Amino acid sequence: MPFLTTDRGLRWHYETIGSGDAVLFIHGFGGSGRWWEGQEEFLRSGYQVIIVDLPGHGQSAWMPVTLNDLAVDLRQIISGLGISHFNVVASSFGGLIAFELHRMMPEAIMRVSFVGAIPKFTRASGYPAGLDIDKIRTLSSQFDASAPLSTGGDYGAIFDIFFRSLFTMRERDSVRFQWVKDMRDSEPLPQREALKCFLDILEKTDLRGRLAGVICPVQFVTGSDDHICPQPVMVWVAQHFVNARFDVMQGCGHLPFLTELDEYNDLLEDFLIK
Repeated sequence: MPFLTTDRGLRWHYETIGSGDAVLFIHGFGGSGRWWEGQEEFLRSGYQVIIVDLPGHGQSAWMPVTLNDLAVDLRQIISGLGISHFNVVASSFGGLIAFELHRMMPEAIMRVSFVGAIPKFTRASGYPAGLDIDKIRTLSSQFDASAPLSTGGDYGAIFDIFFRSLFTMRERDSVRFQWVKDMRDSEPLPQREALKCFLDILEKTDLRGRLAGVICPVQFVTGSDDHICPQPVMVWVAQHFVNARFDVMQGCGHLPFLTELDEYNDLLEDFLIK
């Protein structure tokens, strides 16, 4: 169960298993490295799989961070493992970190697979992303320690409602979702300060100008019913990122790698080997 205290003094938890080309998995807002268990098991026989808990999530400690801080720390973890070239798989908020990591070390990153991730998550003129700034701020206020119970003081209940909203009704009725729910229930809640910090980063970050600078092969995997990365915004991304591969998983929401394990793993492996 490795831990690394980075140069900034933040203690990160990470796991690495297998051998071969390295694949770094970055989870999203409110998640943990455990969310990638199905991909770790699938790839470990042919790849070196590296899975991290982002600060304030899973077993990693917390201190206030910027998007740049997150990428710098991940670069240190990768360097400490002696890895010179690697692939990145990033979910949701983790996609922003992947973009920043690519900016720092473009020659080292072989491929990037985004799942439920886009360069800007909030809607803007001509950019039909799924998140509204006011709703992000409302969610953040519900995570305040001072919020009354009736409006979110029990931030765990608020987080559980948010988590369920990331899946379609079909997914929530599936056998696989019981595993997802049990996994979430068995984990410690992300620290509320981390959730609020990440929401602030999510609200303010616009990396659309980075698309043209990504020099490695890129894959975007989205659920057909993902309300955070709806298909109209994926059309926009495709128009501005002509060399990327786009895969749509029918009937899925924001985290299809959790509910449709075999389909997602096949899409990911196909991308990594080409």
